[in-house]
Amino acid sequence: MNKHIMLFSGSTILVAIILMALSPEKDAISLCRTYKDYFSIGTAINPDVDLASADRMAFIAFQYNSVTPENQMKPRQIHPSEKIYNWAPADRIVDFAAQHRMKVRGHTLVWQQNVPTWMVMQDGKIADKEYLFNKMKAHIQTVMSRYKKDVYCWDVVNEAISDKQDEIFRAKDTLYAIGGEEYVEMAFRFARQADAKAKLYYNDYRFSDPVKRKKIYELLKRLKEKGTPIDGVGFQSHYVPDEISESYLQETIDMFASLGLSIQITELDVSVYNYREKSNGDRNTEDDAYTDERRKKQSDMYSMLFRVYRRNKDKVSGVTFWGSSDMRTNYRTRRIGKMDYPFLFDENMKAKPTLRDVVQF
Repeated sequence: MNKHIMLFSGSTILVAIILMALSPEKDAISLCRTYKDYFSIGTAINPDVDLASADRMAFIAFQYNSVTPENQMKPRQIHPSEKIYNWAPADRIVDFAAQHRMKVRGHTLVWQQNVPTWMVMQDGKIADKEYLFNKMKAHIQTVMSRYKKDVYCWDVVNEAISDKQDEIFRAKDTLYAIGGEEYVEMAFRFARQADAKAKLYYNDYRFSDPVKRKKIYELLKRLKEKGTPIDGVGFQSHYVPDEISESYLQETIDMFASLGLSIQITELDVSVYNYREKSNGDRNTEDDAYTDERRKKQSDMYSMLFRVYRRNKDKVSGVTFWGSSDMRTNYRTRRIGKMDYPFLFDENMKAKPTLRDVVQF
């Protein structure tokens, strides 16, 4: 039995009974069961919301067979100060996954946007490379050791590459300022030392931009040439309608697979808005209506994506949505300032017509 579950086995049995009673009918469509011969189907989890009710837990356990902590394993959240670890939120997710025989993706060990101060500051000044690497190693080894039998893969480094055309690493990346590109390599080496069996991924977004895609490819190629223990690459995949073509997606998968890397879709959602076309920042001025035209565009996009994923099941080992239903669309709501409808299930956890295009093939 999982080491965490033993702490509250009585309540676990009660929850299991409730979930069985609330489970969908046997002939209901299960996304993860439909794709059991292709790849795992996952969802991001916020325990305070997604694990707050029995019906929500039952829904997630029925539709998905993999979970990713949305924020609960990020460095600042799980390790806010050098001698303090906040294990409880991540433990809740790991326990839930163990109860339902679900996989857990660890997200994320190192992220330039989420660096705790204690890791990069020494005596009130920016630390040197040796100090950074020692602290980074201790963090990675402690976190990975705790979840060694629970987490099968990790996003070791997240979003290191810049969106700017003339910049490789981000100018404000403190990790890069101190450790250079070597910090990425060392993160993977520390992770392999901590867990010889875990699959190790580099995770990033906007592979749909050819310039950024090339920069990510070249970084991973250099890492592979150095013998860095990297197993795969995560395509975050936050899409807007018509953002990526079938041929471009296939080309991208082939490109990274040529490096001997496994590919996972790590943060999938498809907005119904074209907010990147707006010039007024992140605020979206389109009307809110979830029209038939928008449904059709979204369905077409999802249909194409999964067609490509299925065709590449030897290269794509997992597909994870960045939320389980429209009930909670944190990423989109924050970015565009209004309700979005980016998933296959609505705000009541009911299947949308789009689901049909994904499961019928």
